[in-house]
Amino acid sequence: MKTSILFFAAALLAPSLSAASEGIRIEKAASHSMVPGATVGDGYVTIVNDSAEPDRLVSARSARANTVQLHKMTVANGVMRMRDVNDGLPIPPNATVTLEPDYHLMFNGVTKPFRQGEHVQATLTFEKAGDVEVRFAVGRIAGPLNTVEQQPGTMDMPGMNKKAMSHQHQDGEDPAAAIQSVLTIMFETQDKPLDVGPVVSGNGWAVAGWRQDGRGGRVLLKHTGAGWQVHALGGDSLKSAPALEAAGVPVNAAGNLEQSLALAEAALEPDAARLLGTFDGTVMLSESPEGAGHPDHGGH
Repeated sequence: MKTSILFFAAALLAPSLSAASEGIRIEKAASHSMVPGATVGDGYVTIVNDSAEPDRLVSARSARANTVQLHKMTVANGVMRMRDVNDGLPIPPNATVTLEPDYHLMFNGVTKPFRQGEHVQATLTFEKAGDVEVRFAVGRIAGPLNTVEQQPGTMDMPGMNKKAMSHQHQDGEDPAAAIQSVLTIMFETQDKPLDVGPVVSGNGWAVAGWRQDGRGGRVLLKHTGAGWQVHALGGDSLKSAPALEAAGVPVNAAGNLEQSLALAEAALEPDAARLLGTFDGTVMLSESPEGAGHPDHGGH
């Protein structure tokens, strides 16, 4: 199964002199915005080691979060999981390391949710280079970000990755696997695993059920050139054709999704099916720069 999570890149603050003297440069940093009440954010960076000596990213911190952890994603038997990287991330000599597709930073205990357009200060600590101050540019909830700001002293390198946080659909790939990947990176935490399913799709639209921490709901996704992107969150408000149409799904696609969803959910255990209706109302996320964000993993 192809499971390539594709992440975006955006701006960052130029590295400190002490870090530059040790050969470490941070060229880009970006984070997704968060909805009001969310407490978990994400972050991605590109690390360049210009020296002939290896280094290691050992920790991170930010005044905007209680803790900042480095997470690694793994996929086994079609199930994606995240775990803390306690031994740090090696940075080979004369190499560039981008925190995608396997790694990302997780900002835990955020009291002031990240808002699109702002910058979040953080410090990355390296084994040899020491502290590097970084400014994460905050963009949309998901999908590609067009706000790429080039900072003084940095330039695009040949082959630099400018991918977005979405899952590019490959020929022959199961859309359900791509959608599971998107939802897992957005909503799952180590202490609150996310159960995704069923997933039905057609005509560029999809509805996925989710269960987490004793609650659940449904997610409406739309497929674009950048991959699957979350369009709306809901519960029973996203299982009927009229409701899907109201959320922006074309009439024919909405009818097909309703039928497919009814058949797929009929095969669920009663308790699992019941949880899909515990999300109250509908939250639109696409095309909403002020309200879009990164939902709290435990606050659905």
